[in-house]
Amino acid sequence: MLAIKEVLSEVTLLDLIHFSMISLKTRLIARHFSKQPPISKYDLLLNIYEPPSVQIFHGEVLYEYEIVSYKTGNLGRLREEDEIIKYSKYSEDPVTEFKNYVEYAMEVFNWPVGLLYFNFDDLNDQNRLIIDWLKLRVSLKHCSVSLFSDRVSDEYVSYFLENLEVSGHFDLVNTMSDNFQLTVPNTVKCLGITNSKFVTFDQLSSFNCVSIHLRQTSISNKELNQFFKNWMTSKSNQNLQDLFIGIKDLESLETIFDLPHEVVDPGTVRTLHRFNHPIPVSGGIDIKRDDGAVATCYTQVCVGSLYLAMLVHLNF
Repeated sequence: MLAIKEVLSEVTLLDLIHFSMISLKTRLIARHFSKQPPISKYDLLLNIYEPPSVQIFHGEVLYEYEIVSYKTGNLGRLREEDEIIKYSKYSEDPVTEFKNYVEYAMEVFNWPVGLLYFNFDDLNDQNRLIIDWLKLRVSLKHCSVSLFSDRVSDEYVSYFLENLEVSGHFDLVNTMSDNFQLTVPNTVKCLGITNSKFVTFDQLSSFNCVSIHLRQTSISNKELNQFFKNWMTSKSNQNLQDLFIGIKDLESLETIFDLPHEVVDPGTVRTLHRFNHPIPVSGGIDIKRDDGAVATCYTQVCVGSLYLAMLVHLNF
């Protein structure tokens, strides 16, 4: 066993998985070996798009098993692409092959799913079946989820959230209809919506998240003013610590902050936090909640657009 352990310690993670598939004996050996760090520390990243792939990562080390439905010169051999150690396999049924590989990795190596990327456009005819499979076979309890689609995908987003328990980070990069009603589970701590014009004032007020990032918005300045008033009086969004929302122009601030506030000298630089990440903020506008919590609001330009950010002062 010691000699085998020395050999296995020299192979890549993908080679170890292939070794485990040879026989029941090699499977048991690999399972025993995988209980030792660093292998026991790895997580799975599921890429559900065309072609589907499974990435296995820990820190900066990243492996990828890709299943393709076409013949290429890279099939059946390890290679390095963009600092990723990659293996591509041909299959006439990539989705089934993908599912089997994920289930095998979870069962034999006990690796949890830490990240999920799901593009509803690429596998359109199988979206519901994949969601059903995730519900039965995969735990997303400690998983960050990102959904994508260029086409209107109200049906699939709703079906995903109705059937799967999403917690932690949830990013919606889909195109949604203007009247889509998004219900965000209370277990979601961080919510990011790229195409967020469909989000209304009432929906924003219902999001019970620690972090809310809305890249686009149809929420008016008066509604944002009311949103902050509700936060200050503990009427809504009491868990909110980090808000990032698009606004039209700097003149909007006059209406938005028609409420009790304190303007901080622009020369004053304070270190605030987005979760555990320190962020230096110059000046800003301070608002206070009725329980004593203080938040600083400030503007930020990102990719040519203007945003209003709010960070609640945290004690570490």
